[in-house]
Amino acid sequence: MKSFKLLSVLVAVVASQWVMSCSKDKKADATKPLQQSFQGAEPEVKQAIVTVNTGLRAGNYAEVAKGLDPILARTNLTQQQKHALGVALQQLNQAVGSNPALDTKEMFELRAKMSRVLTSGPRF
Repeated sequence: MKSFKLLSVLVAVVASQWVMSCSKDKKADATKPLQQSFQGAEPEVKQAIVTVNTGLRAGNYAEVAKGLDPILARTNLTQQQKHALGVALQQLNQAVGSNPALDTKEMFELRAKMSRVLTSGPRF
């Protein structure tokens, strides 16, 4: 069962990269959707979004991962927030596609975690 979950996450990541490669001229920018969708969130979540957006703009993906961790742990993400996180995943996939050296174990795990959160239904 564990290998099936890992395989499905891997397929989701590969599929998202494939979709991204079909539209290379359109670069994703998750900063505005993230800011807008989390504007009513708690102060610590808003601060995490600021960290993520700063990291995305600077290409500092370690900072992005640190900021996304508490957000991905939330159980009550709205559809708008999931969409914004999907754009962030798209932006991360584009960065890895442009620079394969970014595809570290940590980046793979972050993208896999994002895929799981985005494809999961409501958690109770």
